[in-house]
Amino acid sequence: MFRFNLLILIALLTLTVSCSSTNTEEAELYTEIAATNSKAEISEIEQEVIDVVNDYRISKGLNTLQFSTVAYSYATDHNNYMIDAGKISHDNFGKRSSNLSLETNSEYVSENLGKDFYNADQILEAWINSPTHKKVMEGDVNYTAVSVTADDNGVLYFTQIFFK
Repeated sequence: MFRFNLLILIALLTLTVSCSSTNTEEAELYTEIAATNSKAEISEIEQEVIDVVNDYRISKGLNTLQFSTVAYSYATDHNNYMIDAGKISHDNFGKRSSNLSLETNSEYVSENLGKDFYNADQILEAWINSPTHKKVMEGDVNYTAVSVTADDNGVLYFTQIFFK
């Protein structure tokens, strides 16, 4: 009887450990899917900005960044906010960062902004020439999204979000 109870106890412990591991793996998979879901359709210039930033990161020996639709939504919303305000700003970054962190289970969020540039190479050069923006681009991050939105006068606003 003791041996039978011991076998049942071992079987239950094995089952409990296996379930815990599976739940953790499922949670990690869900986080990965939430962070990188690539169903958003982005414009040519948005893809070009992601490409030039990734090329720059590769040239510095850094990893390339995966696109995130969750971050794209926040970047687009922020561009619309800046256009409505008529100025470039990091207003509400704390709230944006916090919400993105909750949705993607990220531990770090940063962003770069720009205005009055007309292509990906121009915005990249501006960010490289700014120590703060350069540091953000070279950060220890895995995911990104960039939104490029024109105001009524054709002025382009750029928001690129980075996170890990």
